[in-house]
Amino acid sequence: MVIGIIGAGISGLAAGRILAGAGHDVTIFEKSNGYGGRAATRYAGNQLKSKVDHGLPMFTATSPEFRDFTNELLENNLIQEWGRSISTFDGHGTYSKNPNSSDEITYTSVEGMNRIGHYLSRWVDIKKNSKVGGLTHFGENRNNRKPWIINFTSSSTFSADAVIIALPAPQAYGILAMTIDQIETLKIVREIDEVQYRPAYSLMVGYGEKTSPLWEGMICKSPVLEFISNEASKRKNQETSFVLHGNESFSRKHLKSDKELITKLMLAEFAEAEGGWVTSPEWHQLHLWRYSRPKKVLNRSYFDIETDDTPLALIGDYFDGDTIDAAYRSGVLLAKNWLAKFK
Repeated sequence: MVIGIIGAGISGLAAGRILAGAGHDVTIFEKSNGYGGRAATRYAGNQLKSKVDHGLPMFTATSPEFRDFTNELLENNLIQEWGRSISTFDGHGTYSKNPNSSDEITYTSVEGMNRIGHYLSRWVDIKKNSKVGGLTHFGENRNNRKPWIINFTSSSTFSADAVIIALPAPQAYGILAMTIDQIETLKIVREIDEVQYRPAYSLMVGYGEKTSPLWEGMICKSPVLEFISNEASKRKNQETSFVLHGNESFSRKHLKSDKELITKLMLAEFAEAEGGWVTSPEWHQLHLWRYSRPKKVLNRSYFDIETDDTPLALIGDYFDGDTIDAAYRSGVLLAKNWLAKFK
């Protein structure tokens, strides 16, 4: 079966790996030049030697499916335990211990979160810089045509027996809305239309040879920041560098603000926690995650139109959770279901 997957985030890569491993012809289409979604890494600093995880700073593994995958990543030295030294900034002072800490193990990357996506991509064919504009469905009288045509904004097309949409809910809605008159997707569109996302700014900053603080991360309960990741604590021989994660209210308020203003405000809040020296980084980069994490999730593992002749599914981190664990599990469970239905 020829399967087209739209979106090379963790859920799409997880589903593609399983389906391709079972012998299906899988192609993943990604609109950007990378893959892995928020498991992303930016190269910056002197000669681009610094690696900063500007999306997901760390994660936990709770579901059986993702725990197995986490162990696989550990065996391949792609991730490491991290986050035992987490401080807290409450807007007034900094505390060396996290009052809400638990015994749950947290993990981060060894050479960058993007290595997770690279690892999963080895099993599938990925077409980067391929932006999908919509879908066309052919009914029972399609003769020898495949049931689905994926239409790209470049005017090219791809014929598929089955389609998986592994995008944030608003983007999936935009693609599915075009198929309402062609196939029964109205129920799905109505449900995913209710899924909302938190926007989040990530400010990457570097300070060269300055001494790095001892803490690995800092939980922030302030009007501006949500978390600060000490990237130098993740890797040896890396310059002092951090990622400042803006909270939802600040990020939403400044969606259309000037980038320099946003940078100045985030650095000023960082200075309240760590001291005035942080207001003058040697370099800085700002990134907006418009669909950082879903606020409302759906109480199911995936959406699947259960017909044999027009397979279509939706997967992602807005199914049964809002984490990388939920995204991975969604892709795996959908793929296993399809393996049982489509031999």
